[in-house]
Amino acid sequence: MKRRRKNKGGSKFYMVLSIICLSVLFLGYSFVYNLSEERKSGQEVTTISINYNNRKDTTNSSTLDKIMSYFNLFLEKTFKEKENDTEIIENNESKSEEVFKTIESGNAVEKLEIFDDDEYTSPSTKKEVYLANDRKKNFFRVVTSSSRSSASRKLFVNTDAIGGGLNIVLFHTHGTEAFKENQDTNYRSLEESANIVGIGSQIAGELFGKGLKVIHLKDYNDYPDYNSSYANSNFAVRQVLSNTKTNVLIDFHRDGADENSSYEKFLSRVKTVEINGKTAATCTLVVGDKNDNSHKLKENAGKLHEKANQIYPGLLREIIVREGGYFNQYLSDYAFLIEVGTTLNTYEEVQYTADLLSEILFEYISEINK
Repeated sequence: MKRRRKNKGGSKFYMVLSIICLSVLFLGYSFVYNLSEERKSGQEVTTISINYNNRKDTTNSSTLDKIMSYFNLFLEKTFKEKENDTEIIENNESKSEEVFKTIESGNAVEKLEIFDDDEYTSPSTKKEVYLANDRKKNFFRVVTSSSRSSASRKLFVNTDAIGGGLNIVLFHTHGTEAFKENQDTNYRSLEESANIVGIGSQIAGELFGKGLKVIHLKDYNDYPDYNSSYANSNFAVRQVLSNTKTNVLIDFHRDGADENSSYEKFLSRVKTVEINGKTAATCTLVVGDKNDNSHKLKENAGKLHEKANQIYPGLLREIIVREGGYFNQYLSDYAFLIEVGTTLNTYEEVQYTADLLSEILFEYISEINK
C-alpha cells in the first residue's frame, strides 16, 4: 500500500497567505481608527471631492474617487462619534444693551491662520451663550470629479475702484454656501443664482449704483478644496489690496447649524424679521479676537451694528467675538465677516436682506473717512 504524502508546501502557502491577510486587515483597521480619532479631535479628514451640483452621473469619476468615496461612507458609519447637543450656558451678568458675545473654541483655542469652519461657534441671545462645540458639516457623498482649477481668479473687478479714498472689496471665503432650497446638496451650490456669491453680486451692484466704487471677487475659494478656503481668499484679497487707500474688506457668508441641534432651534426663532411688511433674513457680524488689531475690528463692527440698528432695527443680531479666530481680518482694521441669512432661510428672504444691507453698508462706508 502506498503511503499518502502530506502537502507541506501547500500548508505553508496558506499559512503565509493567512498571516498577510490578517496583517492587511489589522493595518486597515488601524488606519480607519486613526482617521476616526482625528475627526473626533476636530481635525479635517478629506478623502473625497464634493459634488455641489447633485449630479447622479458618475461615469466620469475615476476609480480612485469612487473607492475613496465609499471608503469615507464606511468611515462615517463605522466610527461615527456621538453628537452632543449644543451646550447652553446661562450668563446672568450679561447686560441687555450688550451687542458683543465672546465665544470660546471648545476646551482648546485653535492657533490656526486658516480657520477651520467645522469648529465654527454659534452666536448667542442676550443672556445665553451658545457653544456649538460638536458642529460638523457632512460632506460624505459619492461624487463626480470636477475639472475646475483651485487657482484663485477674479471674475468681476470694477477698474474704477482704484479712485477715491476707499478700496472696497467684497469677497466670499465660502462662496458655495447656499440656502434652504439646497438642502439636498448640504446647502451648497455652484450656481450663483442660489448661493452667497449671488447675494454678494446683488450687494455689489446696489453699492455701485449708489456711487460707491467696489471690487467684487467672485472666487469659489471653498471649492474643490474646502480646507484651503481661508488661504485661497487670503491670496485673492491680497491681489487687490491698496497701499494708499483705506481697505474695506467684507467677507459674506451664510450661517447654519447641525440638524436638530440647540443652535438650529435658536436660529429657527431668530432667522427672520419683518421690515416694511416683508420678511427679511437676519444677519450677524463675526470678529476673530486672535488678530493683533482685534480692538479696532470690534470697534468698527460695533459702529456698523449701531448703524444697522438705526436704519433697520433687528436685522443684525449680536456680534460674535470668536476666540482664537483670524478670518483674515488682520489685513485691515475695516475687515468684516457678515453672516447673511441661514440654512433655514429661503433665497428670496436673503435677497430682500441684501437690499436692506446695501443701504446700511452704504451709509456706514460713506462715513468712514469723515
